[in-house]
Amino acid sequence: MAGVVIVPISDGSDGDASHQPDRTTHKLVDPPTLYLEKIGTLWMAHLGKAHAGVRYKLDRLPQGYSLYEKPRHNAPSHIDKWLYGHPNHKSFDSPNRFFPHFLYLMEHGGDNMGCLCTVCQTKGGGRIPRLSSGSAKSPPANVAKPRGRPQKLGPDVNSSRVDDEGTPDVYRNLIDKLKRTTILDEAIKETMSLDWRTEQKLLPKAITRMSDQAAWIPRVGELVLFVRKIPQGEEIRRGRDTGQFARYKSETEDLIGPILWEAGVVGQPAAEALKLTDLVLETPKEYDVNYSGFRVEPLPDPNSQDKNESLRHKYLPLHHLRPFVFWKEFLQGIEEKDWHPTINHCRKVMRSFSLLGKHRFKGTWPSASIYCQGMYIGSELILVGDVVRLIPKPYEMECTDVMKITAIKLKLSNLDKAGDNDYDDKHPYNSVVHITGKGFTSMGDSQDIGWSAVKTEPATDVPDAMEGYDNWYAKHSANKQMEVPFSRVLGRCFEGDAMMLWLPETPDGSPLADDGSNIAANLSNGLIGIREAREFSTDNDKRIGVDKGESWFWGDTRTEVLDITSFNGADVGRRDTERDPSNWRKLIRVLEGVADAQERQELKQKTLDKRPLRGYLAHNSLVRSAFDDLSGQGESSATTRDNSPRKRSRSVARADDSDDEEVVEVSGKKSTEPMRKKLLSVFIDD
Repeated sequence: MAGVVIVPISDGSDGDASHQPDRTTHKLVDPPTLYLEKIGTLWMAHLGKAHAGVRYKLDRLPQGYSLYEKPRHNAPSHIDKWLYGHPNHKSFDSPNRFFPHFLYLMEHGGDNMGCLCTVCQTKGGGRIPRLSSGSAKSPPANVAKPRGRPQKLGPDVNSSRVDDEGTPDVYRNLIDKLKRTTILDEAIKETMSLDWRTEQKLLPKAITRMSDQAAWIPRVGELVLFVRKIPQGEEIRRGRDTGQFARYKSETEDLIGPILWEAGVVGQPAAEALKLTDLVLETPKEYDVNYSGFRVEPLPDPNSQDKNESLRHKYLPLHHLRPFVFWKEFLQGIEEKDWHPTINHCRKVMRSFSLLGKHRFKGTWPSASIYCQGMYIGSELILVGDVVRLIPKPYEMECTDVMKITAIKLKLSNLDKAGDNDYDDKHPYNSVVHITGKGFTSMGDSQDIGWSAVKTEPATDVPDAMEGYDNWYAKHSANKQMEVPFSRVLGRCFEGDAMMLWLPETPDGSPLADDGSNIAANLSNGLIGIREAREFSTDNDKRIGVDKGESWFWGDTRTEVLDITSFNGADVGRRDTERDPSNWRKLIRVLEGVADAQERQELKQKTLDKRPLRGYLAHNSLVRSAFDDLSGQGESSATTRDNSPRKRSRSVARADDSDDEEVVEVSGKKSTEPMRKKLLSVFIDD
């Protein structure tokens, strides 16, 4: 039997992976043996390196090219094959027809400028104007450059792998690069995505602002309970004996009836400074509520096509809102039949999550981690640097542990067992989301198996969000961190002062004192409600494939997780028919210097007339801002809420479900007012 010599090809390619046939009628041929062997043999013969009796085979096709087959309509037993991937979106029907193009790519670093193959010579191909024989002059300056450009580029612009919208799939490209290099540590860039470019202008500032704020301030995209109207002279108070919340009339000093709670998503944060008393009292503000308050949009049913509920938005002061994590506490005593429908709409999405700000890829083959700046879990947004409460073991009813987050990681494993194309029916790589950080516990006399430090001395330096509770003890030595699956996160750890204002109660369940002197912050508030809501979500969110063993819904964006079609007045998701990523990529290529000034201006205006973006939503001023950065026109002229109270920007910002904790080796805003008994006593009553 003749031997087979594997012939490696160079990295240069003009391949466009978005050029594919209809997969309902065509089948991917993998490996494309016909082309690999035929082109390999022709290439070695062309180079004069072929030997008798030896078979030659390419190690792969140029990136972006794929072979598909389809039975002939009038003769199903005959199978026709076509090679897809040419930037002109025309296919090759045989290896012999593809070989001249392949040879040109190999000899010109992947650039097809001047290629004379039959496909490049068709209309729209990458040919250049013919010059007269012997002419030495250059082509005219206004000649368009060819579509096919060398792909000796980074993962962010390599179009050999693309997502559903045709944008380079930087994550799959990074995995391919890790496979070649075995070790990789690289910043994630999606330069061919206008969404990503715009987010780079919005996200860092937004994250910094939220991280500097107190934990009790609601964040964009979070779910909250809200009351549409609190009449003058009325307040929300907790009954001293019943523990139930009701409307309180200050004039008569009576509880006068139940509260109609609704649930929705925060669309825009308050642009005016907040203080602790705003949590439960209306305080004087400089601006009207549409600037000093929060925009809240009722959440429509994620299982329904009717999304009109979200159009009933309302601007509300902070004391009208409560974190949704406490839904069970605030609805205590109200029968479910009397709940507003949006309560269960929100409960349905409590077993869903999405990652935010994926910024770094680190790996050693065949494993890798994608580092994120934050993630939405159920009702809340958590960020690196936050302190979060951890759900205890299933049989435990008290929350005692917290973690200050140092990393949020999407961990990829078994990459060597995955198929080259994850969209085919092949074994995918495994992925889990883990949270890493410094662990603390309120159980000073406990000794968990596996922890090296004995927690006998209270921690003296704890994050601000942990103040207002009893003593804290480190769960591990200073040179270690703990790592848990994201499903262990109950929610942010709210400052003790805020917790006592929202949910005044006593440690032993005794009646509340008139002056609030026996009130204490309860770290376990929300625990029972979150457990129930997650169970409800599993049973009622149709997007969770329970029959497939799934227990969470993983969305690409917050808008997908909430299944909303409008947000802050802009169409999003499936309703946003004006998204044009293909045109945006053309804009980016123009801005990289391919076109002249007139073409740049035409494409700029055409793009700015359209409405972007997914996930982090933005209006045209934000696209202009991104465009200004790209084209070197200077600073953005976009007006945001930070510099004008009259304008509100529309900017918004498979899981491992085990309970295991892991200890790993590591290399080496406060509440604005103190607790006041007088303030607390106002929010408890009969």
